[in-house]
Amino acid sequence: MVLVVASFFVGAVLWGVWRVGQWLLQRERAWGDALGAVMAATVLRRDREQTLGVILECSIEALGGLGGTLHLVRPAAPGYVLAHAVNVVQLDWLAALSADDLLLCRSLAAAGPVLLPMAEVAVRWRALASGRDHVLVGMGLGRQALLVLAWPEAHQAERQLPALQAIQRYGEQVLAEFAEIDARAADIQALSASLDHQERLTRTAAHDLANKLAAAQSLLELAGSSGRLQGEEGELVQQAQEQLSLSQPLVDELSDPGRVIETEPLVVEELARLAAAMLARRRRERDVAFTLEIAADVPAVWGERLAVLRVLDNLLCNALKHNRQQPDLRIWLRIRTEGARVVFEVGDTGAGIPAEQLGQLFEFGFRADGTGKVKGHGLGLWSSRRLIEALGGRIWAESTPGNETHFCFALPAVVEESSPEGSKAKSHLRAADYKMTSAEEVPAQKGPQFPMQTQRYGFE
Repeated sequence: MVLVVASFFVGAVLWGVWRVGQWLLQRERAWGDALGAVMAATVLRRDREQTLGVILECSIEALGGLGGTLHLVRPAAPGYVLAHAVNVVQLDWLAALSADDLLLCRSLAAAGPVLLPMAEVAVRWRALASGRDHVLVGMGLGRQALLVLAWPEAHQAERQLPALQAIQRYGEQVLAEFAEIDARAADIQALSASLDHQERLTRTAAHDLANKLAAAQSLLELAGSSGRLQGEEGELVQQAQEQLSLSQPLVDELSDPGRVIETEPLVVEELARLAAAMLARRRRERDVAFTLEIAADVPAVWGERLAVLRVLDNLLCNALKHNRQQPDLRIWLRIRTEGARVVFEVGDTGAGIPAEQLGQLFEFGFRADGTGKVKGHGLGLWSSRRLIEALGGRIWAESTPGNETHFCFALPAVVEESSPEGSKAKSHLRAADYKMTSAEEVPAQKGPQFPMQTQRYGFE
């Protein structure tokens, strides 16, 4: 008999534990369903007020509340102002909450939801729940917002407190995300204003600089044509004129960074001899051997004359500048045809470039010289790359440390059947930071590699 009673008692205890577990599980599911409904309804968030209003409505529906209100801090008005209401009789009663309101003070001070009977709160809250047994639950979202929900009885509200606490944390997270978005938007606006100001300054400076360069060019032309300057002085004036000519496109880029490059057929031999002449004037004080090799029957190339000369001048001057201490320095410019392109190679027998730096040579601001003896900002090769790729070409570098360095670029050859419509082609010059094209990435030539429609290369 004792054994039977004990078995019955143990069975009853186990059954009771199981029932309690099922009840708790159902409550957890209900709380999870309420939070899930709130989160699903606020996936597409537009602004604080609308999102918090949706949270209020979904919470009342999912948890069986009588109604509720949302109060927000308004910069233009003191205290907390009514922003959204559900089942409120007199909106004007709750239009603005005073700073000493009991429900407001306790909700903002507490870490979780606060439950208050109607008998303890101010009369104004009867607009939300007027019954004697009704209770209110206040949830402060930081110090930015207040959510208030009403229930018929205290025990009904108490059962929903865990779910309300989860919803409160979610609301605080939503407000934090909106605050971060506002901060980023403010940063972007400040940056945009700074860029607009900088652009105006740049365009103004470019306009003034263009006028000064034009005046200097006119004076140099007048001095050169006077016949009074001979020998070295005449050569210096000519060199100054050449540099001013190469500077004009720089001013154009400052005035219009997205300017359109108009390409036309360029005679390769003329480009090469002009570049060689500019280098010759720079190397008069050094014993540097220079050779110019142009393969037979090299066709014309599509390009912009001053743009190509700028690249050649930059590469040749780099070969001279970065090898100041190199004895018996040799520099060369070789031009050859490869399929439907013409390759320009500027080489030297200088110190070379370490292999680990080759992949960064054409990046903005990168300088391969680590001695500190060569002045510069690391923009020459980056600018050269912009120009060559804007013309539909490629540029790359090869080097053997302590032996030789080769900088090569290829431009589309002028071929009758692939000539662009009319005598000129257009491509946009953009300030994008292109990925470097190494020598290994240049495909073997089995036909035309550079269609004249440069839009194929991303230039609109």
